[in-house]
Amino acid sequence: MGQQRLAHTTLGVPDRKGIDQRMNTRRRLVQWATVTVACLASAVPSHGAGATAPSTSTVPATPNTQQPPDDQNQPLIEESWALTPAASDDPDAAGNRSELSYLVDPGAVIHDAVTVFNFGNVQENFRVYATDAFNNDEGQFDLLPADKQPTDVGTWVTFPQEGITVPPGKQATIPITITIPVDARAGDHAGAIVASSPTSGTDDAGNVVTFDRRTGSRVYIRVNGPLTADLAVADVETTYDHAVNPFGGTAHVKYRIENRGNVRLTGAVTLSVGGPFGIGEQNVTVPDLTELLPGQEVTLTADIHDVPQLMFGVTKVRVEPADATGVGATTSEKRDVSFVPPLALLLSLLALVFGLFARRRIRRHREGDPGALSALAVEQRPDRVLEQQPT
Repeated sequence: MGQQRLAHTTLGVPDRKGIDQRMNTRRRLVQWATVTVACLASAVPSHGAGATAPSTSTVPATPNTQQPPDDQNQPLIEESWALTPAASDDPDAAGNRSELSYLVDPGAVIHDAVTVFNFGNVQENFRVYATDAFNNDEGQFDLLPADKQPTDVGTWVTFPQEGITVPPGKQATIPITITIPVDARAGDHAGAIVASSPTSGTDDAGNVVTFDRRTGSRVYIRVNGPLTADLAVADVETTYDHAVNPFGGTAHVKYRIENRGNVRLTGAVTLSVGGPFGIGEQNVTVPDLTELLPGQEVTLTADIHDVPQLMFGVTKVRVEPADATGVGATTSEKRDVSFVPPLALLLSLLALVFGLFARRRIRRHREGDPGALSALAVEQRPDRVLEQQPT
């Protein structure tokens, strides 16, 4: 959440009775201006739990004519909030839920609640709503933009009201109702309940824009039915950076992993690159795959060094799903065969062959060709050749 430091300077009119008073007034003006610039430069955004705050948000300054600005602390506006699952009815488990998670049958109705906390020192107006989740390009858990309509979990959640005002330092609990469609797909569904507080600001071009600052709690719903765990390597592409050392190249591997099942999955990924029959194979273990939601995919890259360039390179990408769902998942592997000529070695051999050929031509040119000289002599003296022929 953004926070702005308010600074307002009130400049008095100097009494021009003498040079000393003018000098004192000038010194005070310089001092006040320095304090104002320092206050404005030190204003930084403050972040609440998961909320995104624009650094360009503005708050109108409130003039203060009671005291000069160098004699008082500048007022500070703090905006910080969070939305969490409401405390459980069980006192021993109160407030310990990190997310809203349910295992239900199609057609079930769930009654729960969320709590919005205003940790700031100003009143906040929130819009509370539900939306769908997806995996972004980096594979991270992400939410649909506020202006995009959900089609899954975001349509299952209803509130008695979407707008709510929370005073500073207070909290408000909002009941929610989650209605599972009778034809809901079996497996995992993901979304979030969000508290949003839009604010206006300016972009780099000076245009007035609206920033959607929001934070929320994840919602995971598993609908009972047949479950399938299928994490697959869908595509592998390899490019090479050749080196003078034919065993010292670098392979750039790009691969795509898809969750083709209906449960969210993560897994361990290993890569290997080598020559034919595994000659000079290099194996690399990359960070574990971020949890992929059903139907989602992620494209990742990795560099493998000291790869042999033996005309053909074989890249293998293997993903082993983590079986944390109780559903059996099989390992997936995909290969990519690339043409990897040892360019430095081939160029060296070509240069050697060219050098030997050139050396031979030069030697023959210097020493002469006896066969060529004999033919030339016969051509120049045909009469002597004729005399040697039998009559």
